[in-house]
Amino acid sequence: MAVCQEPFGSTRDGRPVDKLTLRRGALEAEVITYGAALRALRVPDKCGGSVDVVLGYDAAAGYEENGGYVGAVVGRYANRIAGARCLIDGRSVPLVPNEGEKQLHGGPDGFSIQVFTVEELTENRAVLSYAEPDGGGGFPGRLEARVTYELTERQGLSIRYEAVSDKPTHCNMTNHAYFNLNGSGGVLGHRLWLAAGRFTPVGGDSIPLEMARSVAGTPFDFTTEKPLGRDIGGEDEQLKNVGGYDHNFVLDPAQGLRLAARLTGEHSGIVMETWTEKPGVQVYTGNFLQARGGKGGEDYGPRRAVCLETQFFPDSPNHPEWGDVLLRPGRRYDYTTEYRFSVT
Repeated sequence: MAVCQEPFGSTRDGRPVDKLTLRRGALEAEVITYGAALRALRVPDKCGGSVDVVLGYDAAAGYEENGGYVGAVVGRYANRIAGARCLIDGRSVPLVPNEGEKQLHGGPDGFSIQVFTVEELTENRAVLSYAEPDGGGGFPGRLEARVTYELTERQGLSIRYEAVSDKPTHCNMTNHAYFNLNGSGGVLGHRLWLAAGRFTPVGGDSIPLEMARSVAGTPFDFTTEKPLGRDIGGEDEQLKNVGGYDHNFVLDPAQGLRLAARLTGEHSGIVMETWTEKPGVQVYTGNFLQARGGKGGEDYGPRRAVCLETQFFPDSPNHPEWGDVLLRPGRRYDYTTEYRFSVT
């Protein structure tokens, strides 16, 4: 089968964008160079059909005109950093804010709006790279980042994130894919299990109040599988603070690539396991998603899909007591997340 790389439009400022198509067995993925975004992921359902399980757009313009980071690789630092400032070796470093006084997903010029370079492309593997200059988003150091998408023999999509920096800096890359395992409709009937006995509570500004709180007896207990919508409309203050689920879950300790989450589409029978080397996963039920002109002309509204963003904890750059997340010269940031698919 021929390797496929084709034009996918261009940005407002004239940067050409390409689409890469990967295939392996019954799996097919599409990745675009704008934001290194996962545009499509087609997997078999229980009836032998094929379901595209991620949201996306039919042209590059859709990614520029809508918010929500749909399918994008986000960085240099995913999630929110309070006060748009971070600590590096005891020194407070100002960052560029883009959500009130906070920085979100690397700032206004983060990875999600950059055009990545295709370094390698085979039938089932694509390697893309981007170098963020010293001072990008306010962070010190030139950060050379690389993202590898690969369809695996385990009926999965592996995403490997690598980076090096010439100065001490913070790095936390993830993918912001919105998953709907039925391919259409909402996701409140999807069933979710998490390997997480704790979650990170947040205030109304989405900034952590503390690193971890027990899920026991709360709507955040997914240690036994349950539908996403079972408790989402409850009176819990944490749900009200952010309009649903938009929280980091602290994964139970383990070494290496391990199972973090299992999501099941109630109609398609598709089961997606999330395996990761990261300590946390952000569960976001698209509470504020408002996007027009998605694939096939569909508009995307709240709770149309769910994100499972593997990550370091939000605001960790201001809490060295939560763990050392500094990337220093001579070290390599190297983490993998894999989404594995089966059917019930």
